[in-house]
Amino acid sequence: MIFTIENKHLKVRANTMGAQLFSLYSKDTDTEYLWQGNPVYWADRAHVLFPFIGRMYKGDYTYQGQPYRARAHGLARYNLFHMEERSATRLVFLLTESEETLQEYPFRFEFRVIFELKGKTLITRYKATNTDEKTMICAFGGHPGINVPFGEGAFEDYYLEFSEPTKAKRHLLDDNEPYMANQCVPYSLDEGKKLPLKHNLFDNDAVILSNTSRIVSVKSQSTHKFVTMHFEDFKYIGFWHAVKTDAPYVCLEPWSALPASVSGQDELQTKADMFHIPPAKSKEVSFTLEIHE
Repeated sequence: MIFTIENKHLKVRANTMGAQLFSLYSKDTDTEYLWQGNPVYWADRAHVLFPFIGRMYKGDYTYQGQPYRARAHGLARYNLFHMEERSATRLVFLLTESEETLQEYPFRFEFRVIFELKGKTLITRYKATNTDEKTMICAFGGHPGINVPFGEGAFEDYYLEFSEPTKAKRHLLDDNEPYMANQCVPYSLDEGKKLPLKHNLFDNDAVILSNTSRIVSVKSQSTHKFVTMHFEDFKYIGFWHAVKTDAPYVCLEPWSALPASVSGQDELQTKADMFHIPPAKSKEVSFTLEIHE
């Protein structure tokens, strides 16, 4: 079921299936900023990534020596959430464990996706609470697709711009398999902070960066409109559209951890960058999308 929240500037829709954002619409300029899904390129719009990012090696991992299967990006995108709370400008979706989830992820939990509007900003929060008797291990990530173009001009007129120059690093994907290559290299940005958008940028899948500022905008010389993401709680940022296509969108993907590497199967307890949440405790992260017009 799709629910709507709105204020004087923005109207947002989100789906209980996967707690997926379905629309980020500006009333001020009659502009839809969120990719609306098209199976020719990518049928979805804004996956929620929990409790894993990307793929586990060959779809498997181990926990305390036991093997488990894991689908790409974890559980959230495949499960129906419960609408726990709703007001004019706030939605709270809740997912808890089930017999099915325990086959993939051996923890009891409460996972909330919270959408809240403030002015021209959409705040997205992820909150995981450990309701198990053992330490819960997880990661969080976002995947919103932004329409490009969302104003005048063509895809190639747009660029990504970080808030300040840094010596960014790129985490490479393997050339032959959809896993990390265990290589991190310097990544050159124009003026230390700009990345021009070209369709062939994604011919080898996502561009995954770290050591950037935690603020990035989608901009163009062809329009005064732009979209800014703040992702202070996330170590990595990925950019993606469907591989080797002319897809008219770009995904902004804040990640707290990386997918599996080509070197082999992960043991969950030792996987890098994962959050370890003690029993009866919670971990919350957030990112925002701010519309400038």
